Amino acid sequence: MLLKWENNIEQEIEALMGRYAALPRHIAKKHLQAAMKRTMKDGIPVLRSVTPPLGVRRGRRRRGSFVPQNKSTGELRRSVTTKSKYIGRNADGVVYGVVGYKAGLNSRKAIWLEYGTRRGIRPQQMISRFLQQYAGPSLTRLKSEMASALEKAANEVAAGKNPTRTF
Repeated sequence: MLLKWENNIEQEIEALMGRYAALPRHIAKKHLQAAMKRTMKDGIPVLRSVTPPLGVRRGRRRRGSFVPQNKSTGELRRSVTTKSKYIGRNADGVVYGVVGYKAGLNSRKAIWLEYGTRRGIRPQQMISRFLQQYAGPSLTRLKSEMASALEKAANEVAAGKNPTRTF
């Protein structure tokens, strides 16, 4: 996720990252990944709200089979998911988080809706609307989650839990 943020939040996140650098990498990696996952979980309802409802049939229906528009949101809204990963080795790596759609047909539908098709589906631009709504709150949530995870990591190091392996 590419974000633009204010300088004070950027400086606070930089200071937290400096504190994480002092920790053993395996502990920092674990707690940073958990903080990112908790931050990205808040994006699920936001992405669901900007995803247009699918699964509502258009055209002719049998008598008595009417489903109200607000009751049937379709598989695409239910397939919104999140994940966080750590790429690299313990010594150097990057933590990232993703909010998106589960793989498969729903992922394809999301791509078709986002960019449109030649067969008449107009582009919906769901991701830009998602970023407008979620970019600011995600940064403040990330900062607070990183601070709480730093406390947990420091307590873990102080208690002598999960020591580094020596070979």
